[in-house]
Amino acid sequence: MDDDEAFGRLSSAVYIAARAGAVDCTAAFDLATSWLEDHPQDPDATELARLSVECTEASQPPMAEVALRLLATADFYPGFKEEPGWLACLEDAMRLVNQDAAATGIRRPCQLRVHDDEELNGTGRAYVETWDGYAHPATAHGIDPQSGADRMAALVAVAEDAQDALMHALWVVWPVCPVHQLGLHARDHGGAAVWWCTGDGGHAVAAIGEWQGR
Repeated sequence: MDDDEAFGRLSSAVYIAARAGAVDCTAAFDLATSWLEDHPQDPDATELARLSVECTEASQPPMAEVALRLLATADFYPGFKEEPGWLACLEDAMRLVNQDAAATGIRRPCQLRVHDDEELNGTGRAYVETWDGYAHPATAHGIDPQSGADRMAALVAVAEDAQDALMHALWVVWPVCPVHQLGLHARDHGGAAVWWCTGDGGHAVAAIGEWQGR
């Protein structure tokens, strides 16, 4: 199999099955032999091929584990199709960012959208779109699906993309520190996602999603 698109589809199918702990033996064998064509010494591909030929109930857990290792080696990047929970996490982050926008006087919520990114084999990336359909060109590649694997990372990623879209749609800096009147930045501070001001050495103005009508 020398078709990158076909290899991507196969990788996706094996990844979904492996995450569930039950890999189709034929698909696993096809993945292993395809990788071995260009990487004949790869130990995980060799082991996956062996386990897929063996194809017993007992071989399923190790086959799933080896398949995931091989996919990581092959630089397979799962997306929302493979990990739907990541999109749900980003959507929750969008809800919290919209709460902050509403607390600062922006009454029209943004939307989280998903588009295809050919550079990632068709993996859909997310991006923030304003009420009038605006999405900031500088963030055209959007939010990496893997940002949704961690709640804090999801909040920071969505807040950054929303901030860019809102500022260019409204032509104002958003959000602004009520003390220093400086534009804020979304960041991880002490394991929490916060709106950060650089004034007076730096301080957190509010946790993302908890702006209190300042």
